[in-house]
Amino acid sequence: MQITIEDISPVEKRVDFELPWTDVAPKLEKAYSDLRREVRLKGFRPGKVPRALVEKLYHHQVESDVAKELVESTIRQAIADHQIQPVAPLEVDNYEIIAGAPFKFTAKVEVRSQVVPKDYTGVELKRRPVAVDEQQVVAALEGYRKRLTEYKPIEGRTVAGPTDMLMIEVHGRIGENKVKRNQVGVDLEDKSGGPLPGLGERLHGIALDAVDFEIKYKLADDLPQKELAGREVSLKVTVKDAREKKERAVDDEFAKDTGEAETLEGLKEKLRQRLQDADRQRIDGELRGQLVKEIVVRNEFPMAPSLVDRHAGAIVNRALQQLMLAGIDVQAGLEAGAIDIPRMKREFKTEAEAEARGSILIQAIAEREGITASDADLQKRIAEIAASRQENAKKLRAELETQGQLPGLRAQLIEQKTLDMLISQAKISDEDPARLIVTPDEAKTEAEADKKKRNR
Repeated sequence: MQITIEDISPVEKRVDFELPWTDVAPKLEKAYSDLRREVRLKGFRPGKVPRALVEKLYHHQVESDVAKELVESTIRQAIADHQIQPVAPLEVDNYEIIAGAPFKFTAKVEVRSQVVPKDYTGVELKRRPVAVDEQQVVAALEGYRKRLTEYKPIEGRTVAGPTDMLMIEVHGRIGENKVKRNQVGVDLEDKSGGPLPGLGERLHGIALDAVDFEIKYKLADDLPQKELAGREVSLKVTVKDAREKKERAVDDEFAKDTGEAETLEGLKEKLRQRLQDADRQRIDGELRGQLVKEIVVRNEFPMAPSLVDRHAGAIVNRALQQLMLAGIDVQAGLEAGAIDIPRMKREFKTEAEAEARGSILIQAIAEREGITASDADLQKRIAEIAASRQENAKKLRAELETQGQLPGLRAQLIEQKTLDMLISQAKISDEDPARLIVTPDEAKTEAEADKKKRNR
């Protein structure tokens, strides 16, 4: 087999393949022999159909199957032998088997960017202080109170109050998208609106026996769910069940019933510490995001379009999950054209490219620094996942291996180790809580300083 590799660009290669007829002929011979044993034709005993007749009737199918097998096996061998790192399926041109002639075809392959990472140590980062206020503690207490709340049938009134819990049946549209979810619970005290922003507040005062009650409004333009933002909502709501809350007093007895503390003050302190721990984790994530963003700015390199498209696809999938959580019938939206995947990918392209660049850089830094994930690291992580799911670690590992997910898990561990190393080498300065408010002039000065630093 002859293979010629030509660089089209830093992230694209053209690979020409040529197999001699002596490699092709045995494959064809075996294919025809196998087919003769299987084919059934009137007038011939099984396995006795003449080869010439089999070729006449089935040569297009046999040659197509053999050619496809040759292409796939040859590409696999070329990837292994020449250490090609494709980021997408290869694009193969037209090919055909010609008796007595070499089998030739050409493939275009997009490959991972070859990056020599630079300037990734000593990155200057700003860490905000842990911020937990009394309102968050009160909200956490409210979460406990809801879990201990009793819900009883409503008596003595015919309309919903601002603290009731309703089970409603919903159908209608959000923008061009059909709402799929039939029944959903809505806590009218939930300021977020429950499953759909703004829905809860519009159910205040609804008749408890309401059927097809119409609700129309427009969603805010600044919603984090981009596919919902600014959409017109048109729903019909039927109340299936209504309950009023019998809430507990928040006192020392309440604290004891949570099993967390003996006194209300003790429970508040425990919740405060828990909230602080959670905020520290968010701060750590923010630092890692800052770090990746900074090293991406410092390292320019070409990107394979397919890799960006893959990351855009992942972002779109996350957005579709949000739509489904809001009750939108995603499948119906796709079929009707109301949800346009290519358009969504285009909208997320900038975000996707930043994600892809960050991922490539972290991989390149890990390779340069010799960072790996051992089998012991992998087993430890699997044990952690199993413990969180209350599953058997050995069984979980077998499932992950069967599903082909172990390489991805190992890559996650390597990325985590690499980011840990970079954070340990970074120059982290703590923000002064009193300086969290920045004037426009100060912001402009800081931006100019950052620009000069990056251009140095």
